[in-house]
Amino acid sequence: MTTTTAGGQTAGYMFDNATDEAKNQLRHLGEILDPGTRRILTEIGLAPGWRVTDVGAGAGTLTAWLSDQVAPGGHVTAVDLDPRYIPAGPNVTVRAGDIRQMELEGSQQAIVARLVLMHLPEREQVLAELMGALAPGGVLVVADWDCTWLDMIRRSPSRRATELIERFHDALLAFGESRGADMGWAKRAPEAMLRAGLVDVDSHIESRSWRGGTGICLLHRSNSIQREAQLLDAGMTREDLAELREVLMDPELLLSGYLMHTTVGRRPTKA
Repeated sequence: MTTTTAGGQTAGYMFDNATDEAKNQLRHLGEILDPGTRRILTEIGLAPGWRVTDVGAGAGTLTAWLSDQVAPGGHVTAVDLDPRYIPAGPNVTVRAGDIRQMELEGSQQAIVARLVLMHLPEREQVLAELMGALAPGGVLVVADWDCTWLDMIRRSPSRRATELIERFHDALLAFGESRGADMGWAKRAPEAMLRAGLVDVDSHIESRSWRGGTGICLLHRSNSIQREAQLLDAGMTREDLAELREVLMDPELLLSGYLMHTTVGRRPTKA
């Protein structure tokens, strides 16, 4: 996820790569999201020689995979406000900056924006600019969570565990909304992409369950550490958070992830 620099929190982003917990959070995100994104990119025909931009590259796990897929002859540009975790590569360019204020190099065969647009009040303007950086026939892949769907507890160890998880979600999402995030944007991405002029627009919607101590549970635990101050401001106590983190490691817990909407569209080959 695109995050802020060490200089301060940027409106529109919920997390900060400069925190001690950020490396863990980004690793968990990659483990959860990369398999589905890789599958979709393979389905759209990602091939050697392609020029691809990874927006909100985070830990760079997708960037590294893209680098391998487009070699030889292809190139990957990884964009993040704080790209400290993105590995270098012979066919990788890393750019630090806010996508709202950057001009991307044109004629890209694919652009991936994962967990980015849901956080930006200017999302439709950014969407149009991303489309403009595509080559004719190029593919835009927009992936965001639908965080309005919160029926995620498949099995809970106790009523208390359920209460803590629900309070955590309510407080975290309220914080995101206060910074301009749209928790239901993913559902409207197809319409916005069609309105922008993309064609062959299609959405892939998926989720899966994770036991305590794995996947989404580890991500929630990490998020509770990164945004502890905001959760305390929302009324949770330090004791609540310590207990929540224990619950999220409990193998008796079974949580679904948020619904991930990955929407794909192509730039027309003719005006």
